[in-house]
Amino acid sequence: MTIIFFSEIKWQYLRTRKQQIVRRFPADWQILFIEPYTAGKPNSFRLQWDKNVGFVTLPYFKNFPQRWMQILVSFKLVRAGVILFASLWAALLIRRSGFQRANLIMVSNVYAAPLVRRLAKGRPVIYDCNDNHLGFPLTPIWAEKYYQSVCARADRIVCASQSLAEIIPPAQQNKIVYIGNGVDSGLFLKNTAPAAALMKFRPRPILLYIGAISEWTDFAALEKVAALHPDKMLVLIGPAVPAVRAQMAKLLALPNVQHLGVVRHDELPAYLTAANVCLIPLLKNELTRFLNPNKLYEYFAAGKPVVSMALSPDLIALRDQVFLAEDAAGFAAQIEPALATADTRTAERRRLAVANDWQEKAKQMVDLIEKVCVIR
Repeated sequence: MTIIFFSEIKWQYLRTRKQQIVRRFPADWQILFIEPYTAGKPNSFRLQWDKNVGFVTLPYFKNFPQRWMQILVSFKLVRAGVILFASLWAALLIRRSGFQRANLIMVSNVYAAPLVRRLAKGRPVIYDCNDNHLGFPLTPIWAEKYYQSVCARADRIVCASQSLAEIIPPAQQNKIVYIGNGVDSGLFLKNTAPAAALMKFRPRPILLYIGAISEWTDFAALEKVAALHPDKMLVLIGPAVPAVRAQMAKLLALPNVQHLGVVRHDELPAYLTAANVCLIPLLKNELTRFLNPNKLYEYFAAGKPVVSMALSPDLIALRDQVFLAEDAAGFAAQIEPALATADTRTAERRRLAVANDWQEKAKQMVDLIEKVCVIR
């Protein structure tokens, strides 16, 4: 099986759903992982291989934070030029890499819709709808046309949460398959010595958030937690985007808040071992109301109690296992009840994580791919 995957994130970025599932495809499958250009980050314009995954950067559309870029690509003529250039580049790349006879195209970047339409050439297409791709900040109006195009061209639409089905166009509802997010339970379940970087904060209880820090992070909730729990240490792990620099500076000015930057994925279990309570402090908006977060299952695999905003039906369905809040004050108020269960219900949380292992999610995706390719 050979697959061309148009992704909205880079292969070497945080270990997200795409990498977790693709890494578990059969070893004799080959995947060409095409990632968008990102200013200020490493871009691999020459094909590189990570086992059976070849990853390469292609300069095509994504969400631009720069105002001048937003204005530039708002013109149809500019977009048409970019599409033509990217299509020619992609065709050359596919031919040179030996993927011209690929069995399948997968796409999670709706901005790649014109490329998918031009390059599919009768091949089956699977759209991995892992987020509300029109709900991100700065999403241009013209992106909806691309989203509609991807849904219409796809043979199957894989939703990462049950609630994402709501945003799939009515005419495409019959294509929906649910394959949720998960966890590498083997990595997070193993006994690990607590990270020294967190143990230095003892004996204070440690409140931990692991993940990207961005425009959808609820800084008001984090500030409220730090202010109302001065006897505890609030620790953040993950990359912070430039757009939240001022908010981060304000948060880090508080004496009981630390940001440890980016940590390798295989080191995260040690940090979770040292934590008392884990957090999902995200704003309630059009992006997060469909969320089924990977980090929830990582927290559970470590046996930790979780405090989260009541963001989505998928999270609310786990109200018996997650301490949910409706606002910043409620979020801070859930810290003590969660802390009281830090040493209990660990087995229950771990069972839930094992039930959502990435190996099972990858198997479901492999079964779907094989079925779609046979049907075609």
